[in-house]
Amino acid sequence: MKQIKRLCFFLTILTVAISCETETEISDKGESAKLYYTPDCATINGYIILDGSNETYVFQHEIDEQFQETEIDVWVQYDIETEPIPLTAECTQADVIIINSLQKK
Repeated sequence: MKQIKRLCFFLTILTVAISCETETEISDKGESAKLYYTPDCATINGYIILDGSNETYVFQHEIDEQFQETEIDVWVQYDIETEPIPLTAECTQADVIIINSLQKK
């Protein structure tokens, strides 16, 4: 009986450790999103739409050439800009972000 309790305890700890590790790997990549590169807009270079929530964010800085496409699936890590440049009316109106990391899916 004592061995069964030890085995159950060990399996519980192992299960928790494995599930926590999976969570960390997913969050390390960032959030799943679609990226749209739109440099024709006067005040932004593009925007992202987060998968699942459909939240939209715009970015004003240049990004790597491999991401300068329209509608690509990415993992993104970002910070919301605290003092963004005002956006013009013809561009998408949303919170401005600074992209820290991009990875293609």
